[in-house]
Amino acid sequence: MHKIVIASWNVNGLRSIFSKGFEEWLNKDSPDIVGLQEIKAQEQDLGALLNNIKLRYDVFLHPAHKKGYSGTALLIKKSSTIRPLSIHLGLGIDKFDQEGRLIWAEYDSFIIINTYVPNGQRDHSRVSFKLEFSKHLVEFSLELQKKKNKEVIICGDINTAHTEIDLANPKANTKTTGFLPIERAFIDSMIEDGFVDIFRYLNPDKPNQYTWWTYRGDCRSRNIGWRLDYFFSTKGIIKRIINMEHKIEIQGSDHCPIMLELKV
Repeated sequence: MHKIVIASWNVNGLRSIFSKGFEEWLNKDSPDIVGLQEIKAQEQDLGALLNNIKLRYDVFLHPAHKKGYSGTALLIKKSSTIRPLSIHLGLGIDKFDQEGRLIWAEYDSFIIINTYVPNGQRDHSRVSFKLEFSKHLVEFSLELQKKKNKEVIICGDINTAHTEIDLANPKANTKTTGFLPIERAFIDSMIEDGFVDIFRYLNPDKPNQYTWWTYRGDCRSRNIGWRLDYFFSTKGIIKRIINMEHKIEIQGSDHCPIMLELKV
């Protein structure tokens, strides 16, 4: 039996976070798998920034077609005893894949799907797009579980706080995307379909646990935030969990990294 550490982080721009301690965090915590969201860059934009990272990690990017927008990435530590069988980009649906919303890896005993769920936008103009993507994400994940006969982990920025305990000001945000009843109901349906919110499985009643804070109003230092970043898994992963935590002390983005430790 081996241990593996998986990290997920919406970096809000991969180029900018390099100057804000990204390499230092990566070297210190040294996760085996890193799912990044909102990379906002293509490989040619990153230049020499990746050189040091590539000494220790294999880097796989799924950038958006639109420059400076969206995009996901997977970093796989070269020294890990657990190695991926294959890496895949996208859902196979062009309107989502051109935004670089998903990248996944197959391992011997599990599949890891790293995703950046669309933001519904302040005017709610993309809520239907967000929900459509989310529906396809779950269907895709369950199909992979069945086809490959392997447990599935979904990590990433889901862009929704599930229940009132998952944001600091629930009553003020009932009409805000990210906490709309229809968005929250979708997470209910994910759980009904067999996915487990690992953080809440381990910490069912723990309050004030957030992963995103607006830059406005000094909200991070005051811990006025939202829990938008998740590890969801099929139920067979539960017996393998060692620990999961929010790395709230790690700065550099408006999100913090989240980390999951498993037996595999």
